[in-house]
Amino acid sequence: MQGLIIENKANLYKVKVNEKEYIATARGKFKNENTSPVVGDIVEISILEEQKNTAVIEEIKTRKTYIKRPKLANITKIIFVISSKHPDLLMLDKQLAFAEYLHIEPIIVLNKIDLDEKEEFNKISQTYRNIGYKVIKTNAKEKIGIQKLEQELKDNISAFSG
Repeated sequence: MQGLIIENKANLYKVKVNEKEYIATARGKFKNENTSPVVGDIVEISILEEQKNTAVIEEIKTRKTYIKRPKLANITKIIFVISSKHPDLLMLDKQLAFAEYLHIEPIIVLNKIDLDEKEEFNKISQTYRNIGYKVIKTNAKEKIGIQKLEQELKDNISAFSG
């Protein structure tokens, strides 16, 4: 049975198979191969106890992408969340360069647009859009832009940064 690792805590992996989640351990062979499963890995599992939703990871499928820190695999989109009030654009530029290097589609989320009295977020948004990046303006408290962000996340393995 094939699934996606969505969480890792203390070498216990939460693996999502369709709409069901299993808690899995990794076979000892992975230590011998000097590898370990990470969040985002597509894995082959065997069910240990269906009633307890427990399984064991038998195989890690070939990774399309891999990030060493934090350990993530097969990411298709990375969402960079920055505050519109105090944006760290140098950090954003470094993160965008890293995403481009790994061929992961970046999306910039300018959050807290309600706190930016000078409306600097419009200038920031236009600058990054002009060079080809998707930019979503949000106000999470009032759910502004959240539906558009949800559409971007659909059918992707995504990570957030910021």
